[in-house]
Amino acid sequence: MQTQHRLEDLVGRIVADTDLHARWLNTFSYLEYVGFRKIVKSQRAEGLTAAILGHACEEGRHALLLKKLAMKLGGARFDSYAPEVLLCGEEAEAYFQELDQFCGDAFSDRADEERVKLSYGYVTWLVERRALDVYGIYKKALGDSEIARKLGGLLAEEDKHLADVEALLQAADPGFAARSKEFEAVESSLYQTFIYALTGELSQTSHVAAAVAS
Repeated sequence: MQTQHRLEDLVGRIVADTDLHARWLNTFSYLEYVGFRKIVKSQRAEGLTAAILGHACEEGRHALLLKKLAMKLGGARFDSYAPEVLLCGEEAEAYFQELDQFCGDAFSDRADEERVKLSYGYVTWLVERRALDVYGIYKKALGDSEIARKLGGLLAEEDKHLADVEALLQAADPGFAARSKEFEAVESSLYQTFIYALTGELSQTSHVAAAVAS
């Protein structure tokens, strides 16, 4: 709960500053792109189902939607994923990559097909749970705005992804009940690290702004 309150405070500060807000949107566009890229790279064509292909396409569409919103707020310079137009982009990607590595390592003793299926399932399940939480807080901070309305459709799709992948894991992993708790703890630790980085970045930004104004 403490982390949630901290995020609410951070998001409130972000949406009040146009440049920070555009960087925030662009960072989430980047993470959606990373998710799209990981799905495509991890799946073999002969085992690629319509559900997984659909998920990949939706991640790509989400990346484009968020990118366009970032550009609408911040201008043409947000038409890239350069570090200066992201908000803690390196730390955000580290969250994703380290979670992916952990899940892959957890199933390293399984046959390739099973390892890929379970790793994809758990990473997706963990990231979608976190995304729904973060996007929900963000949408609430936006009030009745164009961005909030567009996020509504994105949230509905993310919620469906979560339900689909949880059903997949329930069927594919008999140890889901216990394993999911262990994996949630790892994800929570990685997320805390990102929140600390975001707190530090916003603090530094505030100090620079105050120095410029004085």
